[in-house]
Amino acid sequence: MKLAMTAAILAAPLLLAACENDGIPVVVDTEVTPVADACGSANYTSLIGQKSPQISVPAGTVHRSYRTGDPVTMDLNPMRVNFEYDRSGKLIAVSCG
Repeated sequence: MKLAMTAAILAAPLLLAACENDGIPVVVDTEVTPVADACGSANYTSLIGQKSPQISVPAGTVHRSYRTGDPVTMDLNPMRVNFEYDRSGKLIAVSCG
């Protein structure tokens, strides 16, 4: 057991050396750039402020409507259009998510 452990410790620098990239710097881009209006919410901003507006979305469009304070899922779907109403039924926000 000790021999195997010693061999592993001695081999570690060799294994790490094999992973070198000949001095060429590696750049990893981990930042995700969100699309500003991936869901098309800008198409509905003219309805903000209207009470109970008639909203029709194209077939297949993922959307949800809710009132401020209602429980909603916390999953992020950048392609979903969210319509938020106040308690009186006035549309107060349209967003992606």
